[in-house]
Amino acid sequence: MNTSLRASAHVSHKDWYSIDWSIIQKYVAKLRQRIYRAEQQNQQRKVRKLQRLLLRSKANLLLSIRRVTQQNNGKRTPGVDGYTTSKPSERIKLYKQLVKCNDFRHRPKPAKRTFIPKKNGKLRPLGIPTVRDRVYQNVVKNALEPQWEVKFEPTSYGFRPKRSTHDAISNLFNKLNTNSKKKWVFEGDFLGCFDHLNHKWITKQTSMFPGNTLLKRWLEMGYIEHDMLRTTTEGTPQGGLVSPLLANIALCGMEEEIGIVYKKTYKPNGGYATDPKCKVGRVLYADDFVIVTETKEKAESMYEKLTPYLQKRGITLSKEKTRVTHIENGFDFLGFSLRQYKTEQGNKLLIKPSRDSIKKAKN
Repeated sequence: MNTSLRASAHVSHKDWYSIDWSIIQKYVAKLRQRIYRAEQQNQQRKVRKLQRLLLRSKANLLLSIRRVTQQNNGKRTPGVDGYTTSKPSERIKLYKQLVKCNDFRHRPKPAKRTFIPKKNGKLRPLGIPTVRDRVYQNVVKNALEPQWEVKFEPTSYGFRPKRSTHDAISNLFNKLNTNSKKKWVFEGDFLGCFDHLNHKWITKQTSMFPGNTLLKRWLEMGYIEHDMLRTTTEGTPQGGLVSPLLANIALCGMEEEIGIVYKKTYKPNGGYATDPKCKVGRVLYADDFVIVTETKEKAESMYEKLTPYLQKRGITLSKEKTRVTHIENGFDFLGFSLRQYKTEQGNKLLIKPSRDSIKKAKN
């Protein structure tokens, strides 16, 4: 009995706890791997066919319900309709309702707007979609993510599977280490990045995706604040499961704009490495990024080089957080402080938790 048959057989159970999750997970993981491989080989028709299969898959729907109502931190947080599912019988009921619906025809409800405090004392807006919307968003994310994992740049780390802040920091360490001539740092930060991303740009990037109409509806679904419905004409709603992926899709392409070149390596895995002649390096994590260069002039020229990139995406750089600095003066990135010190053994690059991180941990 093949995995897909076994996966659909396990879906017909009446009882939530008798579902064999390992079979269902294997089936979804296998489909995701096939999408990834088809994209690598540039077989676009096959990619779309597999994505359609995954969007309609009962196994994907079940996994998404489990993720949204059982595993995620906000599982008890309702959307505007006040609906939550905490009991196994309610989950089965939700599954039976959604299985009859066509997810391509789904009409999202507006998000519920709440605010959470940021590090600098300001408030960050969050849009909480309804449980049904969150389930569908996870279904879509599972189908869209493997295709874009092939396209994303190797130095982008935020909200991507099997990548963390520590990976981003170790990449930066390698770029700035003693043998490297790259000592000037352009610290960049997009101003209100997620709130201002251009919808047309995102829909253009995802135009070939079978669930693109659904993505468009989520971008335009609006939010309810103080019992008032407000429309969204830009930005990806923070709080949605698919939002970080859409933000990554929108921000993809910076390396090409600033002139970072890769060449094929002849290692067994056939990967790509940065061209040794390339005098620029970059590390991106969500809306924070660092560009390292060999001269101050080169670092300062990044303001100009980034202009076309920013205009296409409808975003700007934050004036207070974007600056050019030398590695000996040090800088903070992702909660770490990076600085080069002169020692008797030569220059040493030290990475330690930043002051803010230490203060936060003490509190």
